[in-house]
Amino acid sequence: MEKIQSKRDREMLVNDGYMYIFDKFSADKQKKFWRFRQKNDCLARIHTSIDNLTILKKSENLHTHGSDAAKVETQIAITNIKKRALSTMEQTSCVINECTSSLSQAAKGVLPNNDALKKQIRRKRIVARFATPAPLDLILLEIPEMYQTYSPEEGIHEQFLLADSGKEINRILIFGRQTGLNILESSKTWFVDGTFSVSPSLFSQVYIILAEDVGGIHPIIYALLPNKKGETYRKLFTMLIDLNPRLLPDSISIDFEIAAISAIKEAFPQVNVHGCYYHLTKNFRKKMGDIGMISNYNNDANFSVMVKMIISLAFVPIADLDVATDLLADDLPDDIVPLLEWFKEYYIGRKNRRKVGGRSPQFPPEIWNLYQRVLTNQNRTNNHAEAANRRLNIQMGVTNPTIWSFINCLKKIQTGRDVFYEQLVTGGSPPKKKKKYIDNDKRILKLVSNYDKNRILLFLRGIANNVSLG
Repeated sequence: MEKIQSKRDREMLVNDGYMYIFDKFSADKQKKFWRFRQKNDCLARIHTSIDNLTILKKSENLHTHGSDAAKVETQIAITNIKKRALSTMEQTSCVINECTSSLSQAAKGVLPNNDALKKQIRRKRIVARFATPAPLDLILLEIPEMYQTYSPEEGIHEQFLLADSGKEINRILIFGRQTGLNILESSKTWFVDGTFSVSPSLFSQVYIILAEDVGGIHPIIYALLPNKKGETYRKLFTMLIDLNPRLLPDSISIDFEIAAISAIKEAFPQVNVHGCYYHLTKNFRKKMGDIGMISNYNNDANFSVMVKMIISLAFVPIADLDVATDLLADDLPDDIVPLLEWFKEYYIGRKNRRKVGGRSPQFPPEIWNLYQRVLTNQNRTNNHAEAANRRLNIQMGVTNPTIWSFINCLKKIQTGRDVFYEQLVTGGSPPKKKKKYIDNDKRILKLVSNYDKNRILLFLRGIANNVSLG
């Protein structure tokens, strides 16, 4: 079985000497239905899976005519000619020769003549050459209709560009499905994260918003942002609320970016903002590098555990953090104390000499503390958002693509996410966690459940042996 293209570049399937053209998806979006390529009285059909095109059902006995192996072979060759025309700059005659040299005598007899094939090659290359040009700036950016819509199934088109802030220097574009906004409305748990390497030219980052629904975490919004300023984040969430004024999340997990956190709290005053533990460890490890601790950390097991006892403060009840910090300061060797002092300044705060008042931290414990989140089985990390970023990077394949290839890539990813969502709706299960992570979570839960404020250093050492740094 092989996939090819029709004369009009529609998706086709070859099986047992017959060519089938894609007809439609099944109602549950789990199958593809293919009909015989010619619209006559032939009722032959094939049903395949979406991902690997495994044949699920075949009605070959309904063919009202014989197969034509020569035509099939010819169409495969023409498909290869079109692909080679786009992937190389070879002369047209060279492309044709490379793709037809191994054809059977019968296929060569029904192959279009060279002039017709050369026209197809030139037409394909002209279309590619005169694709929508990349914009020079965000004010001049015009988005053609074909890039504003998404087709969830054959013959159906819906708006994919959900919002555009307008022709301005600090322009924001929001992509996603209208059904996704409904998921955002019903979901009380969101995850947000930005990625930079696959952001199209003229934009600074792709900001992804995910929501929890039907047992899974789903990317809902892909926003193109021009910078990381607070006013940009505020405008983004204002645009989002304009799209659906009923949005009311209970919690949002995010990395440690002050501008974004402030904008979220302004847009959703009732929300609990949770800093991602993974990003906390990344910040922690970066500081270790700044003060020259990485080598000792990597080569001295005891040193490593003592360093991780600092980050393990995230698992101590907020009410006990000051006591825990003081105990740790007395217990740690002098060469590790500077790291603890940095952590206190940015994440815990400094009390004055009377232990009343003092300097507030940049990131208060209410954002990053994990004690209650572990006990209530809430997500500690933003791994779902990281996975969405990784998926985008892999699918894109290049850094800073054109906005057109970026949008096309988003549509492909959306198709896959639609399938995953429908699988969960019909009772499917999300990917299972690896056993080693499940076991690690159980150990941490046991330690946190048995927390004893009279044995804080022992607790910190226990947690330190069960966590790693990003």
